[in-house]
Amino acid sequence: MQPSSVTALGPGNQLLRNPSSAVKPGHIKRQYRLAEKLLAVPERTSAGRKPIRGAFLAFFSGISALTSRLRRQQQRSKTEVSGYREKSAEMNDPQILQSLQDSHRLRVKDMGAGGNCLFLSVALQVDAADVESMLLRSDVWRQALGHDLGQRWVSMNALERASALRRISMLDEADFISDLAVRCSRGEVLPDEVEWRVRELFKDMAEEFIGSNKTELAANIPGYDRQRIWDRVREVVRTTTLKGACEFVLKHADEYMATTGREGNWAGSSEMAAMARALQRTVIAYGNDWVTQDSVTLHELGPGTWQVQPYFQSWPLEKPDLREPIQLFQTHGGGHYQMLTKS
Repeated sequence: MQPSSVTALGPGNQLLRNPSSAVKPGHIKRQYRLAEKLLAVPERTSAGRKPIRGAFLAFFSGISALTSRLRRQQQRSKTEVSGYREKSAEMNDPQILQSLQDSHRLRVKDMGAGGNCLFLSVALQVDAADVESMLLRSDVWRQALGHDLGQRWVSMNALERASALRRISMLDEADFISDLAVRCSRGEVLPDEVEWRVRELFKDMAEEFIGSNKTELAANIPGYDRQRIWDRVREVVRTTTLKGACEFVLKHADEYMATTGREGNWAGSSEMAAMARALQRTVIAYGNDWVTQDSVTLHELGPGTWQVQPYFQSWPLEKPDLREPIQLFQTHGGGHYQMLTKS
């Protein structure tokens, strides 16, 4: 199965696929808030000096110009989905894997199924340091996971790690839902990264509930008819407003997390986003993703040389992740994940 957000290749911009060069929308907003604080400083003058407020106005003007330029660059990126830089193409799994082998020396390793394939495929790509830093988040997390999880991580097998990663994802999703409820109750404009994650959760919830004929999204589609389920998911994602998505996510979050939190149950891109956030690691997924798209995107490296791009990518928000990303491959357009590792 399987965003973004995305869906998704990153908050706010689906076509900026290089984490080091992507401009995160929250950065621009923080610059505006800083400028507004600076502009609030009262005017003061002294002999031979210009008013401080004038300097702040110049600073704000520079930020505004930079923001406009970045937005124009992002808009151009959104429209340049074919031609010299990028194009879309229908590819099967062997073709995608061959491209990943040629360009990144990546190969797949199947870590097992049983509904735990996503977390099993992540388990060996997470180390004790990732887990230990995460436990500093709150007492609730330490009580739920054990304060010594970082110490135990090295000796845990893949299945034990997968179980812990599922709990970590649910804890992060619960925190996100709580924060979203507060923002919505205040009528706040959602930051781009929050909006992205809302839409990811809505899409995954839609697939879960449409497939099980639950909630107001149900359309009496048999659970085995994946194509009709995917078509229905695309329809509701396309036609549901952000406000409607927020209302649905808040209304059905407990039911969704109770289902997804069970061992052996399906999990997808929302849980990838949760792990990226919790572990402060970049998570990338390649392959087809029939629930969101009919083709894969390729980036031109040189004349006649094209590189497959991920269908999903999520970056940590607090700090840059300079390590090798957690990399996954989704088989047959949805339903099973495998670990990608350097050959």
